[in-house]
Amino acid sequence: MGARQHRPPPSCVNPDGTFMQNNVIGKWRLIEMEQWDQEFIDLVEPGFISLQKSGRGEMPFGAVSLELDWEINEAGKAEFTFTGFDEIDETSGKDWAALAQGRLVGQFKFHQGNKSGFIAERWKAAKDL
Repeated sequence: MGARQHRPPPSCVNPDGTFMQNNVIGKWRLIEMEQWDQEFIDLVEPGFISLQKSGRGEMPFGAVSLELDWEINEAGKAEFTFTGFDEIDETSGKDWAALAQGRLVGQFKFHQGNKSGFIAERWKAAKDL
């Protein structure tokens, strides 16, 4: 079996093949989570979610560090699976995100554990950086 080819979704590409500026690709500052306050989100470093063109990404916040595998579904939502650590415990789960009024909003769920909605702003537009 060969390496997986990840193509950018058509909804993220201009007719000339360049990426649209209003897509989910990039680094996003976590500004709100249902289950945790900002102090926890920024415990180790400013919490963020990063989505790369390759279909990979990361989501560190609090004492959690997640590696993402994502793609855009037919409805235009970014769907993820993740693996990583919650403190020293291995964890995994799934999540989704979509653009809403210039922000990235979504929800993630640890396998057999907590779930939380989140809101993030593009890194350059985020406060406190």
